[in-house]
Parts: sequence; C-alpha cells; structure tokens
Amino acid sequence: MQGKLLVIHQGAIGDVVSLFPALLKLRVNFDQIDAICNKSIGELACLLKLTNRTYPVEAAFFSSIFSDNIDPVVAEILRSYDDILLFSYSGQAEETINSIINKKIYRIPPRPDADNEIHMLNYILKLLAQHKLVDNESLPEKEYYDFLTKEILNTKTHDTPSKIIIHPGSGSKRKNWHVSNFIKVMKILQSEGISCEIIIGPAEYDLLKYFKNNLPSNCKTHIPARLSELVPLLKQSSGFIGNDSGISHLAAFMGIPTIVIFGPSNPKRWKPYGLFVEAIRSQTDCRPCFDNKKTDCKEIKCLDNTTSETVVTEFLKLNYSKRQKKVDIAYPTL
Repeated sequence: MQGKLLVIHQGAIGDVVSLFPALLKLRVNFDQIDAICNKSIGELACLLKLTNRTYPVEAAFFSSIFSDNIDPVVAEILRSYDDILLFSYSGQAEETINSIINKKIYRIPPRPDADNEIHMLNYILKLLAQHKLVDNESLPEKEYYDFLTKEILNTKTHDTPSKIIIHPGSGSKRKNWHVSNFIKVMKILQSEGISCEIIIGPAEYDLLKYFKNNLPSNCKTHIPARLSELVPLLKQSSGFIGNDSGISHLAAFMGIPTIVIFGPSNPKRWKPYGLFVEAIRSQTDCRPCFDNKKTDCKEIKCLDNTTSETVVTEFLKLNYSKRQKKVDIAYPTL
C-alpha cells in the first residue's frame, strides 16, 4: 500500500503523542502522512518528521468536518488523499466525510472502553492491522530504532544523569503528584550532584510562585510557548520525571530515561512507549479510576503513598541500567 494518508484526530497531546509509534509503523506503507490535529501537536509531529504536514483542527473551516456542512476548501483537501484515518467516536463524521469524497474512511475510536486494560498503543495497532493499514499489530521495533538513530541519537547525549527535566503537571490536576514531592525529589537529586530544570506549561502557571519560593537558586524554569520548543530541551537532557501526561509520553518516545508517576490513571493502559521507562504507582486496594470516575477519592492513596525517595531510587536505577547497556537501543516493552 502506497500513497497519501490523512489522519484526523481532535485529541489532546497525550492522546496523540501516545500514537507516535503507530505513525512510525504507518509510514512503512504510505509515501506521505498528513494530519488534521491541534496546531501545536501538529508542529511537534512535523518537527519530529512523523508527518509531512499538518492542518490546525481549531480553524473554523476544518472544524466543519464535524458538522453537517463541510467547507468546500476542506472538501477539496479531503479528496486529495488516497486514504483517510479518522480517530473519532462519531459515526456521523464518518458518514459526512464519505458523502463528500465517496471513498473508504477508516474510523477508529480514540480509546478502548474504560474497563478494558489493553494498552492504548496495542489497541490502536490491533485496529490498524484489522483495517490492513499496517502489516501486523506488533510493536514497531525496527521503525522506532531507525527513527531514534536518525532523528534523536545523532545528537550528543549524556552518559551520566547530569541534568534532568521535571514536569509537575498534566492535563488534569487529578493526576498530579503533590508539588512538594517534586521539590523534595529535586533537592535529593541535587545532593547527588544532579541538576534539575522545570517545565511549566499553561496548566501549571499557578505553581510558578510556589516553585520560585522553594526551588534551589540555580534551577532553571522553562515556560515553552509551543510543544515543539520541548524537543531541543529534551534532547539535551539525560532524564525526565513527571506525572501521567502528554509531555511524559514525548520524553519517553524520544528515548530519554523517564519516570512516570501514576495515581488514578492506569499504567496498564497509559504507560509511555520508550527505551527506558518506569511507571510508578503505589500499591492500593482500589483499581485505577480516572477513566471511569469523574472525582477522586477523599484520600488519594494511589498518589500520596508514592514517596520522593522511591521516585529518586527508581530514577537512579533506570539511569544505571541505561549506562550498563552496551548497545544504544533496548526495545521497549509495554
């Protein structure tokens, strides 16, 4: 199968970045992959050379895809593609596009049912294989190796954890480990001679004052205006610690040793794909409830029982494992 594929996805960064390995596999069968998605996510995908070009789903004429009346300019764009992959729960959107272009639309629900513990990437690959858009549903090991070798590992990397990135936020405050724990992690790492830098996204602006009053004086804080600004920052780092978030998925995908702190969300569904990734969730009697419950428990034991010492220990073990390996790549597992 060769030709031009258009991917349409309205999701947030975590939903889309978690699909980046699937895009690598799709590239084997398509000469060109473009996307209609969030503008900032699209810029990121193009920078990493996962897509050839992207269109901003926020634009009024592209949002018409999800209405009964598609803009004529958008209709012409849709007709220029050989295949269209639509991530949507809406059968109506599929029918509307099909009425315009009169060709097969491959529609995939963006997520499996909340009670299904299948990993998000395995779920997507399975459906792509059923639609014969990829050759099989196995993880894209060779494609990932080639991507890292060409796009990431050709830059200078650190052999020791000299500087790591901390991201204390996520798309939902329900998933956030308390900020005081991150401060403690940073102080422990500093005592080990490891410097830390902070990423503050739009959802974490309220933490700026707290960090300013509690961070070590020599700690840098980054407030990127675009997701694409994170790529050079992450390339220059030797590790990453964060919550279950889209930025954690990005760091892991870029091959950086990544610690992800899980609480109400389920690592069996959402653990990031990467070379060296450790998902930490404290042992509790309850099952992860983020995907099927709108509010947290009064006591969020799944987050609160994870200690800063545990996170630091696992991070140092992860970096030691990386340094001990005599090869550049250790294929990911989920």
